[in-house]
Amino acid sequence: MFSSSVGLIHTLCAIIAVIIGGLVVLFRKGTGRHKALGYTFFSAMIMMNVTALFTESIYSFGPFHWMAIGSLVFVTAGVSVPVLFRKSRNWLRVHYDFMLWSYVGLIAAMFSEIAVRVPAVGTVIGGGTLFWTLVIASSVLTFVVGGYLINSHRRIHF
Repeated sequence: MFSSSVGLIHTLCAIIAVIIGGLVVLFRKGTGRHKALGYTFFSAMIMMNVTALFTESIYSFGPFHWMAIGSLVFVTAGVSVPVLFRKSRNWLRVHYDFMLWSYVGLIAAMFSEIAVRVPAVGTVIGGGTLFWTLVIASSVLTFVVGGYLINSHRRIHF
């Protein structure tokens, strides 16, 4: 099932990040639990994205590697904002946006992974048009729904 231990670590960290990130979104913000879960989410995301850089085609840098780098930037910015810009008036909104968009990106990657692994489809994909159609369609749908939820809840919080 896994081509390497790096792929296994990547998958385990992704599962941890999906679960812990969901808890962070659901639970009350600003508490000790929020911070502990947030740092766990951050650690899982860092490990997941670093291992993503070494999975599948280690010698061929492609679109998924760029997405992993983008995810690293967003989650690192989200954790850094409260520390570096605490005195700024908008630090909480910036933290909110970076962290939630990093979670939406994670969920988009999960749905893309699920979409391309559907058994009936798996026999005809491998980098062709159907593969990219499924990846793009599931990602766009996830980002549209995620963006709507982020923006509608932003009005409640800010």
